[in-house]
Amino acid sequence: IAETMPDVKDKQILQNAFERMNNIIKELSTVEKISSNILNIHKENISFEALYQATLKIMLLENLPIKKEFKKFSLCVDIDLFCIVLKNLLDNAVKFNTKKEIVAVANEQEIKIISYGEKLKHTLDYYTEPFSQEEKRSDGFGLGLYIVKTILDLHHFNFSYHYTEGKNIFTINLPS
Repeated sequence: IAETMPDVKDKQILQNAFERMNNIIKELSTVEKISSNILNIHKENISFEALYQATLKIMLLENLPIKKEFKKFSLCVDIDLFCIVLKNLLDNAVKFNTKKEIVAVANEQEIKIISYGEKLKHTLDYYTEPFSQEEKRSDGFGLGLYIVKTILDLHHFNFSYHYTEGKNIFTINLPS
């Protein structure tokens, strides 16, 4: 259908929407495989910068207002799965941000995604359960943080949240 459209702008919007839907379906399939214990993770060493760039490619968003504070380091992760983790955290930061400013901090000990917004009304445990949301919205299913937590558990990484000075801070603690 998209290929038959004459307007290049509308065509691109429709193609991006289909690509986004495909990515969501792939994520849900991956989570189902994880929860059914039929997915093996394949860890590889990769620089965090390369992992971050791979994540941006699957996000299909342009001009993300992200301030990067990265140290040069590598980590051993399943690249495809970890890109899903970063994508979901960045998607949430973009979606719920009130000041159009996001900070991504990464070093050998931790990865933090920081954005301005309202404090979560529940504990992180609530949001890492499937289909959990603040209130019913039409722009999501309440699976993002569930997917994040599930993948991080497979990697034996800790995941935490805190709120300070108007900022939501999601942290992935990396093992030594």
